Amino acid sequence: MSKDNFSVDEILALKNKNADEMLGAVKDKLPEEKKNELFRILGDKKALEELLQSEQAQKLMKKFGGK
Repeated sequence: MSKDNFSVDEILALKNKNADEMLGAVKDKLPEEKKNELFRILGDKKALEELLQSEQAQKLMKKFGGK
C-alpha cells in the first residue's frame, strides 16, 4: 500500500467497508492540504452536491453499486 495512491486491490476492498471506514482509509492516504479540501467539500452542501453530480462520481457510484 503506497502512501499517496490506492492500488486496484485497495480500491476494490473499499467496497466492503462502511462510510466511516472508507473515509478513514482515504484520509490516511491524503496529504494535509488535500484532507482540508476534502473536509471543506464534505461540509459544504452545495460543493458536495456538485461533486456527486460529476461524471466521475457517477461512474464510481455505479461501480460500487450505488444509484
